Amino acid sequence: MVIIRLNTGCSWIWSPVQISDALADEVESKAGPVKYIISPNKIHHLFLMQWSEKYPDAKVYAPPGLEERKVADGIRFDATFGPDETDLPFHDEIDSVIVQGSYFMEEVEFFHKASKTAIICDIIQRHDEEGMSGFKGMLMRLDGLVGDNGSCPREWRFSFWPFGKAKARRARDTILSWRADKLIVAHGTCVEEGAAAVIERALSW
Repeated sequence: MVIIRLNTGCSWIWSPVQISDALADEVESKAGPVKYIISPNKIHHLFLMQWSEKYPDAKVYAPPGLEERKVADGIRFDATFGPDETDLPFHDEIDSVIVQGSYFMEEVEFFHKASKTAIICDIIQRHDEEGMSGFKGMLMRLDGLVGDNGSCPREWRFSFWPFGKAKARRARDTILSWRADKLIVAHGTCVEEGAAAVIERALSW
């Protein structure tokens, strides 16, 4: 989960975790009233309903493919991210791009301009080396998802073949153009400085 306090005094919520009164109070006191609730891909949806019910005035954004899934039944969506989105109400502070071309899943990546922070969900995974033991750890390492050299799951990479690679490369080029200093990932170790080089290496496939 990522929380950004916007210049308007409202908060922008990415991939929210389970809500509680204590968490809601902390978000509101530190980041302001919740204005936007963001799901970056079609499998990051578990707590959207909780947050949308808690904050009925917030605008809930769906990524491509989520609204069509049965698991999304009952979730209120106010907008869906589309290609070449340039009129998002938070665009002045947070840039975005959709990684398209996969027959498995498309994902929306974000860039907080003021802090030069890229916010990337599943397409870059950097799981902690210490937690990767046994058979599961072996599989995760073979999949290239562990440590400083973590990248995209191989089965997801393959889903861009044969016709989606060009779209994926265009999204990658946009992400690289951000020249991010910091990187937040949903799975694994984040990067505090020099993130542009880390992202370029992780998306070199």
